Amino acid sequence: MSYTTDQFFHSLSIEDYGILCVDLNVNGSHIAALQSNLQLQNLDNAAIEDLVERQKFYKGKWTRFNIMVASYLKFCRDLDPWSVWASSDMIFQYYSDLNNCLLNDSYPLDNLIDVYLQNTEYVLSIAQKLDNNYRSLNTRKFQFMSYVSSVISKLFNSIKPNKSTDGGEAIISKKQQTLLYLVNKLNNIYFKIKSPQLCSNIFKNFKPKSDVKNFGQFPVNQQIEYRYLLGKYYLFNARITNAFVQLNSAYSLLAGFSGSRNPAILRNLRRLLRYLIPVGLIIGKLPNVGIVAQVYPELAQMYRPLIQAARSGNIFALNEWFRHNELELRQRQLLLILVEKLPMITYRYLLRRVIQIRSSVENTNRLSYDVLQKAFELAIQDNGNKRHDIYDGIHDSKNAENVLVTLINLGYFRGNCFPLLQLCVFQRTENIDEVLPSVTEKIIAMFPLNNEDAWLDS
Repeated sequence: MSYTTDQFFHSLSIEDYGILCVDLNVNGSHIAALQSNLQLQNLDNAAIEDLVERQKFYKGKWTRFNIMVASYLKFCRDLDPWSVWASSDMIFQYYSDLNNCLLNDSYPLDNLIDVYLQNTEYVLSIAQKLDNNYRSLNTRKFQFMSYVSSVISKLFNSIKPNKSTDGGEAIISKKQQTLLYLVNKLNNIYFKIKSPQLCSNIFKNFKPKSDVKNFGQFPVNQQIEYRYLLGKYYLFNARITNAFVQLNSAYSLLAGFSGSRNPAILRNLRRLLRYLIPVGLIIGKLPNVGIVAQVYPELAQMYRPLIQAARSGNIFALNEWFRHNELELRQRQLLLILVEKLPMITYRYLLRRVIQIRSSVENTNRLSYDVLQKAFELAIQDNGNKRHDIYDGIHDSKNAENVLVTLINLGYFRGNCFPLLQLCVFQRTENIDEVLPSVTEKIIAMFPLNNEDAWLDS
């Protein structure tokens, strides 16, 4: 096709900014035509910059716009369509210049927002591909994703709430409407580059920057993504109740779509379940494996033995499950927190079984350490030949009293220990839940939700 610089400048003069997309799959024919035209004119960098300035866009007052347009033309002129690596510097430079155009709210930005979002998706995919090949390219790990995050963070930091001076409601600009999109992109990048601690500043400043007073006004897909990322952030910081609430809310929102068998929705449901199930287990919520299997059969198969081990109080099976799934759990950064939290949940179920058996046989509210120790020997398979690793190195049948005291201190068990008598006494009742109260309720009581997240339900 024939497409000249004059036609390109005309498109810009009528604010048809779709032409500024650098994705060859979207704009390849125009870029190729511009490349041919620019090379035919033999324009160097200085000539391109002078040509752009002579167009007098916005009366020549918007310097950053001129820089961005010149950057785009240089990209078109020098692009190697067969090599992303050879063209990457130009792509990232243009993207940075486009981003800089959006920093100053005194200029008409709205029509640039759509092409910025389009280019963001493309640039992120390019950065990911390059980072995946950092060894062969001899670059640093996560070099390009880190760079893109630094560019996007400039735009995020430039967003400020619009303070209405006439007492009326603030007008929500298109730039403001991209706030949650930017928040999600930055947080996703931080997780990918293994720096989730950087999410803290983004989460903290999201609400103060927003003109949108009700979180529910944002697009639902962005709400779901935000809650998912916030839930992961809480999980990696061991704030389990907050993690469960956000992940569960995201799952409920997503599952509410009528097209839940849609491949994209199904993929995101599975992404949520990878974290929602382990978080639920930590707070004592054992999932319905049958329901999980309808959405994610492989995950249901993975967690079924763990749920059975926890519910039966089988410490040995719990540790074997950890060993078998260690690589997967490490990749998801779930291993340490599950190894730390799940044994006490499992011990609680073991104690529940022992009390139920003893109460039915002897109708007693007393439990000797000897009986409990024998139960522990069976649950741990403590035969003197156990391995000493991070899983079962601390589990010993002789630690029965320590386990009881820990369960009492956590509020998982209501009883009293008498070390001299080697005896534990608990309330005589037909309702065992009075002796072993809900783990979930106890954890929520000990670790209340973050009040700053209350606006997410508005």
